[in-house]
Amino acid sequence: MSGVFGTAEVIMTPLPDISLQDRGPSNRWWMLFLVALAYFVLIQHRSLVGYVQIPLSEELQLTKTQTGWLDTAFLIPYAISQLFVAYLSDRFQRRRVLSVSLLASSLCLVGMSFAGSFGGLLALRIVLGFAQSASVPAIAGVMADCFTPRNRSTAVGIYNLSLNLAFIVVGTMGGRLADLPDMDLSLQWLGIQSLSGWRSAMLCFGGVGIVAAVLLGVVMPEPLRTERQAARGLGTGGAAWRQTLWSVLRVRSFVMLALGFLGFCMVDNAQNFWLARHYVESLQMTNAEAGQFATIWYRPAAFGGLLLGGFLADRWAKSRMRGRIDVQILGMFIWVPTLIVLGSSDSVYVLAPTMAVIGVAYGLYVSNLWTTAFEVIDPAARSTAIGLLNVIAVPASLTSPVIGYLIEQEYVELGQAIGGLSVIALVIAALLAINARVFLPGDYHGPLRDS
Repeated sequence: MSGVFGTAEVIMTPLPDISLQDRGPSNRWWMLFLVALAYFVLIQHRSLVGYVQIPLSEELQLTKTQTGWLDTAFLIPYAISQLFVAYLSDRFQRRRVLSVSLLASSLCLVGMSFAGSFGGLLALRIVLGFAQSASVPAIAGVMADCFTPRNRSTAVGIYNLSLNLAFIVVGTMGGRLADLPDMDLSLQWLGIQSLSGWRSAMLCFGGVGIVAAVLLGVVMPEPLRTERQAARGLGTGGAAWRQTLWSVLRVRSFVMLALGFLGFCMVDNAQNFWLARHYVESLQMTNAEAGQFATIWYRPAAFGGLLLGGFLADRWAKSRMRGRIDVQILGMFIWVPTLIVLGSSDSVYVLAPTMAVIGVAYGLYVSNLWTTAFEVIDPAARSTAIGLLNVIAVPASLTSPVIGYLIEQEYVELGQAIGGLSVIALVIAALLAINARVFLPGDYHGPLRDS
C-alpha cells in the first residue's frame, strides 16, 4: 500500500529490539531539533491571530465574539480530524506526514493575509486546523521512537521549549508588524484597500513556514519503530484503524489523562488568546508591548519548568509508577492561586513574577503529558493516542468565544474571566490524583511493571 505519505509499514521486516536501558539512537538530538523546528513554526501559524487581533478586528469590523470564533474555527477541525489522521503516523513515514502538514499550514497563513471579510478569514482558519492536524501525532511518534523511558520526559521538555520560544517570537514580532502603517499595494481586486500590518505579519510568518517545510522534507530521516513486540498487542506492524483506536480508548487511565488535558486546553487556549488583549485594554499598552509582556515573563519561565519537569519525572519514574503524574499534579496546584492573581492585578510588578510562576507550572504539566500516555498505551498506537488527546479536548475550543460573549453581555470582565480559570486548574489536579491512585496501577506497562 503506498501513497503521498510513503509505503505502509505493515509490510516491514521485524524491527530491531532496542533495549529500554539504552537512551535511543545516535541521531536522537538531531531528530529532536528537526521536530522542534517544525513545532516552532506551526505554533506561530496557529497563534498569530491572537497577537494581531485588535487591528484585524478593527479593519474587518469584528465583534469580540467573532474574534473568539477565529480561535474555535482552528481548534475544532484540528482536533476532530486527528481521530483519523493521527493513525497515518502509526502506519506511514512520519517525516512525510510532517513536511506536508507544515507546507499546507504555511500556504493557509499566506491565504489569510489576503482575507477581506470575517467569513473568508474564518474559512481559512478552518482549513488551517485541518492542515496542522497530522503534525503533532507525527512528532509524538518520532519522539517516542528516538528516546526511551530513561530520558523521554527530559526530551519532551526540551522539545516543548520550541513552543514557548514560538510564543515569544510571534507575540513580540507579530505585535510589532501589526503596529506598522498600512502599505498601498493596489489590492482592490481582492477587496483590500491596502496591506495593513496584520496582513504583513501573516505573509512573513507564512513565508518562513514554506522554507521550513521544504527543509524538513529534504533533511529529516525516518526513525525506526521501537518497543513493538510481534507477539504482543498490536504487533510490530500495527493494526487496522478501528483496532488501533480501540486499543487506546479502552485504557481508563488514558481517558482520565485526556479529560485532564481537556481542562488544561480550556485554560491555556483562553490565556494565549485573550491575555495580550487584556493588557492592551487594562494597562493601555500597544499591541507590541502587550504581546511582549504577555510572553516575555511566562515563556522563559516555562523553559525552566519544562526542563525541571522532565528532570524530576525521569528520576521519580525510576522508583514509582506515578512519578510522572505527581509532577503534573504539582504544576496544577501552583496554577490555582496564580491564575487568580493574573486576572485581578493591574500592577506590572505583580503580574510579571506571577506569569513567571505560571510558566514554571505549565512546564511541569506539559513535559509529562505524552510520556505518561506512552506508559499506558500500546507502542504501535502512540501517534493515534496523542491525536485522541486533542479529539477529546474539542470542547475546549469553545472557551474563547464563550468568554467573548460573556464580556459583550457584561456578565464578566476580561480579567475576571481569566481569574476564573483557576477553578478548572483545581479540577485538573483532582482528576490527575484520582487517576494516579485508582487507574494507573492496573494500566501501567512501563519499565517498573516487571520489577
